[in-house]
Amino acid sequence: MALDPQYLDAIKGFEGYSPNAAWDYKQSSSGYGTKAQAGDENIPPDQLKAIHEARYQEEIAKAAAHVDSVNPNLPAGARAALVSLTYNAGPGWAQSGLGEMVRSGDLQGAAGRFLEYNKAGGEVNPGLVARRAKEAAWFGGGQPANPAQARVASAIMAPPAAPAPTPQASVASQLMGAPQQPAQPQSGGSLFEQTPTEQMQAPPMFFAPRRSPDLSKLRAAFKQPYFRG
Repeated sequence: MALDPQYLDAIKGFEGYSPNAAWDYKQSSSGYGTKAQAGDENIPPDQLKAIHEARYQEEIAKAAAHVDSVNPNLPAGARAALVSLTYNAGPGWAQSGLGEMVRSGDLQGAAGRFLEYNKAGGEVNPGLVARRAKEAAWFGGGQPANPAQARVASAIMAPPAAPAPTPQASVASQLMGAPQQPAQPQSGGSLFEQTPTEQMQAPPMFFAPRRSPDLSKLRAAFKQPYFRG
């Protein structure tokens, strides 16, 4: 039985996509975490992504068949979580305590044991801790989050914007002693434009016009001889 598309997309999201091969703890991986193949670097990008998609679907089908071999009667969410675990970490869980709980139908215990599969290279990996928590929620009937719904929920939960102050509020603030910001000239005004407050504090100054000096007497003095005979 095929996996629900919402779970397929969620597993893709966990794995991420890489067109180029990179070492991934125990193998060289590309695409959605599948094993890279020799010659992939010579395939055009659009064709390579289609090949990666086909490899992903093939490996998911193998993982689903393995989960069904352990317990073919699992609810869709629990089955998807175990398929994701198998795809990501291999089928070894079936031979452990988790496998015994899945066989017996103890899904509550299995969900708790499931969280222990959070190590990479022998060390706890924060990314796997977060991934296992999301997958374990599927055991109880949870479904992968829809990004569009999450954005709508965030908008609904966002606090309302503060309303702009009204003139009445400004008057009340002055009566209560709240500090007021000085008025600023509107954009496009003169650099020497004054606010009403500045005009009251610094009235304009007036100066009497200057008169040119009378030089007629000085000129007459220069016309007189310096020596008289």
